[in-house]
Amino acid sequence: MKNILYLLIATATWGLNFFLAKVMMESSSAIVAGFWRYVIAVLVLGLLLWGKLPTWREIRQQSKALILVGVGGIFVFNYCFFVGLEHTSAINAALIMSLNPALTLILNRIFYKSPISNWHIVGILIALLGVTLLITKGQMGNIGAFKMGSGDIYLWLANLAFAFYHLGVKQYGSRMQNLQFTFFITVVCCFCFLLIIQPFTWSTIWDYPAIFWYAALGMGGPGTALAYFSWNRGVAGMGIGKAAIFMNTVPLFTSIFAVLFGTTLAYYHLWSGLLILLGLVVIQLQQLQYLPGSKHT
Repeated sequence: MKNILYLLIATATWGLNFFLAKVMMESSSAIVAGFWRYVIAVLVLGLLLWGKLPTWREIRQQSKALILVGVGGIFVFNYCFFVGLEHTSAINAALIMSLNPALTLILNRIFYKSPISNWHIVGILIALLGVTLLITKGQMGNIGAFKMGSGDIYLWLANLAFAFYHLGVKQYGSRMQNLQFTFFITVVCCFCFLLIIQPFTWSTIWDYPAIFWYAALGMGGPGTALAYFSWNRGVAGMGIGKAAIFMNTVPLFTSIFAVLFGTTLAYYHLWSGLLILLGLVVIQLQQLQYLPGSKHT
């Protein structure tokens, strides 16, 4: 139950990030928004780690893993996510990112030979049906209007990068304390943004409106530091295959936050939410061996 809570905390904050990212990019570029998100995340995680940092020898021993996950998983994902979000619609973005659990399972199967049970597939399909119902607003025929644009391509790359991030957490995440691991891959991501950001003077900081900084604090604190810490804990405790299905709750939380921001709740929100939750229940029943022929892996 604790692992489920960690995963839901992460996906809830990521659902909010869709709105916060849009707010930040109203007054800045995607690269600038990504940079300040991770500057704040580094500061938050650094405060939490104050006095608990590993030795330089431990950092150096894990440096290759930290760079690999920080660059290949976190930075590439965020770069493609921010750029893609500038050039595509929310329905396209939600549909593409909702396929991450299936992509993660496939890569997990390819690289680690992890089995995919029939019940696992059933759970994914049920949850994906709920996501599709949500993003089509209850009109399944709308799925035919989906078109691939430049922003969609970036989001597919972001999706692939996040799937590889899951593999990196599985491979390297246990070699260091979770908070330490999260901090250092966040530092790597922040440094990558710093390398590609256009030169600017610190005086330009004051040109951004207050709402930009409120959104940046939300993305950098709960939306990044807390989210990745919680997600890593959940993945470590539950395993990639079972944890990845929780990515399907991101569109659900996005819908909930949309209501809080003034959007009217429709009937399809309820039905899509029930389908997503049903898919998660099927996966958890598989994990807990409540279903005939299931195996605890």
